[in-house]
Amino acid sequence: MKRRIGLATLIAAVGLWKGADLLACGDKFLVVGRGTRYQRPKNARAASILIYANPAAGLPAALKRLPLESVLKQEGHRSTTVETPEQLSAILQGGRFDVVLAASTDAPAVEKLLGERLDAPVLLSVCDQASGPAPKEAGRSISCALMAASKAGSLLEAIDKAVERHDQNARKAQTRA
Repeated sequence: MKRRIGLATLIAAVGLWKGADLLACGDKFLVVGRGTRYQRPKNARAASILIYANPAAGLPAALKRLPLESVLKQEGHRSTTVETPEQLSAILQGGRFDVVLAASTDAPAVEKLLGERLDAPVLLSVCDQASGPAPKEAGRSISCALMAASKAGSLLEAIDKAVERHDQNARKAQTRA
């Protein structure tokens, strides 16, 4: 009888001792090894990206240092690469893109192709350190969205911001229509 009371007391003591941990707020859901990942914001979405890699501008050589295609694919983005102005204009007329990556020297020509539409893709100009300062056209300088030697994280951050800007512009275009 004493053993049963002692065993019941021991079970009650262990139950009360461990029971306090079970009632803690949220602690039971965080277990080491579950691999929780918080790398991208929840509102980030996969984008359709057009890369204008004009060989004369030197962008392909600068982007080879960064594994651009694999980084974009890993984050769920779809990318298409073109090399000539004819391919660029044809694919912009036929396809729907969120972001266009181009060298800062090619940015004025790409802006002319994109036009003034609100739902046009957002242009991200990539500056190469060897190309010097950003070019000036029509009295205004083209700003560099990112450097060619930047890390993958800054590239993805710039693309996420450009996608947000594209979505805002598309919503404005829908409300005006």
